[in-house]
Amino acid sequence: MLTPVPRGWLLLALAGLVALGIVFSEYRALGALDFDDDGAIQGELQVALPWGGFAGRRLAAAAEDHWRRYPEAAENFLAWQLQRYPVDHSRWYQRAIIAQYLGRDPDLVLAHLEAAVAVQPLHRETRWRAATLAQLLGHPDLAATHLRQWLDGQPHATEQVLFTAGRWIHEPEELLDRVVPDGEAYLTAVLRFARQHGRVNLAQAAWTRLPGPRPPGDVGLLDYVDLVLATGDHDAAMAAWADTFPDYRPGQVPNADFLHDLGSPNGLNWNTRMPAGSRASRDPQRFVSEPASLRLDFDGRESLHLGRPSVRIPVVQHNGGWVLSGYWRGQGLTTRALPYLSVWPEGGRRVRVDVPAATFDWTPFRIEVEVEAGLEAAGAAPLLHLQVRRDVPQHHFDRFLAGSLWLDALRVERLDTDRAE
Repeated sequence: MLTPVPRGWLLLALAGLVALGIVFSEYRALGALDFDDDGAIQGELQVALPWGGFAGRRLAAAAEDHWRRYPEAAENFLAWQLQRYPVDHSRWYQRAIIAQYLGRDPDLVLAHLEAAVAVQPLHRETRWRAATLAQLLGHPDLAATHLRQWLDGQPHATEQVLFTAGRWIHEPEELLDRVVPDGEAYLTAVLRFARQHGRVNLAQAAWTRLPGPRPPGDVGLLDYVDLVLATGDHDAAMAAWADTFPDYRPGQVPNADFLHDLGSPNGLNWNTRMPAGSRASRDPQRFVSEPASLRLDFDGRESLHLGRPSVRIPVVQHNGGWVLSGYWRGQGLTTRALPYLSVWPEGGRRVRVDVPAATFDWTPFRIEVEVEAGLEAAGAAPLLHLQVRRDVPQHHFDRFLAGSLWLDALRVERLDTDRAE
């Protein structure tokens, strides 16, 4: 006795046969169509595959490849395909491009463009293309909206959006409001862009939106301070640094007692990127003022040319010079070309102070820096530079520098006040 087959299985088998028939018909249609002859195949495809199918998508793709030669035909093919497969974002965008090329109503072009975004709202390439076309059509507000959506989730691409939108949005606050998503990562990226392009107004707008105080080593803080120092706004640099480092006193040497790690060479940090054969570090064992000093070690294997460590010292405005003082210590320094200190105001003359000996205990030093008439007339406080230097000896046999040098307890005073005392 034969067991009857359940009706569900029969329906499933029938559906499978129908699917195979559709696949076979599309295969035959694809084999019969000449995609290089756009004008001859639309009618055949409509008869063979009225539902569109994969062959219809191939037709639409072929039409895109040649749309400048046959724009009306390509427009018709895309419309026919999108009626049957309306969630193809790239076809909607191509339809908008062709409509714009043919001079169709701008509202129709925008409708196609918005359809492309609506069917795939998270597709970044479509968002970017939509922003570009919206700007071309004279809709900068819509372009800005698409740029903001495109940027959301990828703060590393902030520079690209700022560069693009900055061509028509010139006010920094408006630019941030319209194209930059919320979040510290985006504001930090804005500060990096502003520093690289010298956009101090944009940097100030982004800086005021960042919550403070910023942590030590924060890249936004370092970029902001570097930019405002470069543009001469020393007060802004000192204020930002004091917010992060409460022990810092505006007008004084940053990290003067080496309370903090040396960190990045940017901002008002010490630049301690030393050449091969030397090393800079904090020494918590030897110091004049707690908790540490700056220690330099030389391994005796290199003929070193030194220009670091160095630090920039913004000073408050003052009609006169300055005195930079501190303590240093040396141990076992070799060669006749010993390290020395070099101090100068931005654009001014260098003052040199040599170490007193190859080995010496903690010894105070004092460096007077006078402001030249031209700098004083400019009316702005200069930036002082402090640098440990060593010039490479050209003819000495004892060229390889060895030993150690320490710096600590660095201070800045006004020169006229110091003399009056």
